[in-house]
Amino acid sequence: MTSRQFISAEEWASNLLETLDETTPVIPSSVRSAPVADWARSGAVMITGTQEQPLLPTGFAATAARGALLAFDALVGDTGTNGEELLGERAAVTQWTAHAPWSLGSHCQAVRTKDGWFALSLARESDLGLLAALTSDPKAEGWRDVHRWARACSTQEAVDRCRLLGLPAGAIGSVPRRELFRVQSDGARAMRALGGMRVVDLSSLWAGPLCAHLLGLAGAQIIRAESSQRPDGGRRGIPGFDDLLHAGHLSIAFDPDDLEFLHRLVQSADVVITAARPRGLESLGLDPQRFLESKQHGVWVQLSAYGSTGPEANWVGFGDDVAMSAGLVRWVDGVPIPVADALADPITGTHAAVAAAALAMRGGAHLVEMSLADIAAATILPQPAVDPYRTDEGWFLETEFGITPVARPRARAATGTARALGADTAEVRARLAG
Repeated sequence: MTSRQFISAEEWASNLLETLDETTPVIPSSVRSAPVADWARSGAVMITGTQEQPLLPTGFAATAARGALLAFDALVGDTGTNGEELLGERAAVTQWTAHAPWSLGSHCQAVRTKDGWFALSLARESDLGLLAALTSDPKAEGWRDVHRWARACSTQEAVDRCRLLGLPAGAIGSVPRRELFRVQSDGARAMRALGGMRVVDLSSLWAGPLCAHLLGLAGAQIIRAESSQRPDGGRRGIPGFDDLLHAGHLSIAFDPDDLEFLHRLVQSADVVITAARPRGLESLGLDPQRFLESKQHGVWVQLSAYGSTGPEANWVGFGDDVAMSAGLVRWVDGVPIPVADALADPITGTHAAVAAAALAMRGGAHLVEMSLADIAAATILPQPAVDPYRTDEGWFLETEFGITPVARPRARAATGTARALGADTAEVRARLAG
């Protein structure tokens, strides 16, 4: 994939399709695209930095997201969705505002060590309970204790300790440039329509559900599959955003102690989306290789924080800390601050949708392995040379095409509400039995 400062969304879309061995032409957009101009339209500028001084995010993730949706639309038809606007959509729903050095959701920030910086997220209740073990201080209970502990560690020591305990952490800018994603394919091609295909979404939070959501916009039938004991955290986090991603999707709940139903459902799928680490899949008795060997046509989309194989497969990561680990930060007075909102999630979700659609429509059996870290690292550019400035009319940016207003985050209207956990279990069971 090409990665250069003035790439346009159309170029990124064409390169993405070429990577997938697709010759479908990209329909040119009437809106001119370049990294700064795409950021200005995305809404992500207004949620980077502070309310008093928004900052231009690093890299060209807005262009990549716009390009991914252009590629998706080239494959499935016009969905009426602008990829760059998806980056600020959760912020529009929550009305969160920028408050660097914290992430937008207040769960992630950079932590200084004796020789550098690492990103750490404490987003789960269980994370706070691990701080005593992390710092070897039985009284540790908050971020102040983490910062004090880290200043006596090297960055590598701190990150290794976090990962040993299952905490989401990564050294700032430590992710190398690699392939955008990896595809393993087998079987003969047979052109198929995406409309009506069954997509089983076993993922959670943002990247995987966004992939499923986009496939649903293209006419696929989406089944949201959740453990009855551990439902998707998105349900309790931001209900309005959960509605936006999951409205119109069927909901089934499975019993982790009785997995026959889940296995039959997965076997019936045209596309499976997962974001579990290897031991998580093993605990569910799921194996993407076995799935592909048993299917004439099928796509398994395996999302991960840092990769699906080797030690990286067991590293925990969320959208904010992974993006920072990939180098998507702004340096302000020597401090790295997060940009946008959990940026690795939406850009991964958009690219996963393109790969899933292209391969499902092509026919054959395919395993797509895609990590948030690799997608984020692919969009790196040098630190921006411009930032927004304010006038009586609002915030503006000097873009590649002249002075441009800076858009605020905006969200599409949800088409309904997300189905309650397991609301469609009985119906889906009956369909499988029939």
